[in-house]
Amino acid sequence: MVLLLARALESRAAVDAVNEAAAAHGGQADVNPVEDHGFMCTRDLADSDGHMWASLWMDPTAKPPVAS
Repeated sequence: MVLLLARALESRAAVDAVNEAAAAHGGQADVNPVEDHGFMCTRDLADSDGHMWASLWMDPTAKPPVAS
């Protein structure tokens, strides 16, 4: 069984920083293709124990307005 943990971060730069830090400390960055849709991005990494993590950012102003 493979378990992927995900966490939302405050900015695209924070997503990039998490992946860079993982690679610098024995993990593997970008174990899956980077997804960048302009209004959101995700990057997946494996930590040094092999656990999979997804970091994501989504622009909260990009969502459509709620219908009334």
